[in-house]
Amino acid sequence: MLEKEKIILKKVSEGDEDAFREIFEYYYPKTRVFLEQFISNVEEAQDLAQNIFIKVWLQRSILVDIRSFGAYLYTVTRNSAIDYGRTRKIKIPLTDMDSSHEQDGYQAENDYFAKETELQVASIIAKQPKKRKQVFVLSRLEGKSNAEIAELMGISKKTVENHLNLVLKEIRKITRAIAIFI
Repeated sequence: MLEKEKIILKKVSEGDEDAFREIFEYYYPKTRVFLEQFISNVEEAQDLAQNIFIKVWLQRSILVDIRSFGAYLYTVTRNSAIDYGRTRKIKIPLTDMDSSHEQDGYQAENDYFAKETELQVASIIAKQPKKRKQVFVLSRLEGKSNAEIAELMGISKKTVENHLNLVLKEIRKITRAIAIFI
């Protein structure tokens, strides 16, 4: 797919509307679904996704220089979601990071998404209430059982499970969103 994609992107950069339609039809649903996970208004998420592709079309001359269109589109979409949140004074749970470095090949794209996922998970854990964060660290990083954590912290095993479920729910939301572009 990567080699075919490079050919299509070259055609798009030359103004080929059929090639752009092919890229749009493949990536628009992924972009829209990603945005819908963070923007509660489906119509606004769809509009934002369409605006991203308008931007891609208007900046099509740079597409031949992009090594990983999936990573590029993810970054543009992520930044658009963050900008959307800022203008409406709502928090979009995506961490800012430097996306300007270039990367080569499929492994580099996987490394990019792995690093982004790691940053997002770390951000989610850091934002958790103190007890919830402590439960998560004891469970996932120190390998303690729920019963051990409950005894250590003086809380019920059910409370430990609830804390873990809440953190994991947030982590799954982010990882699903990132996985859309892989």
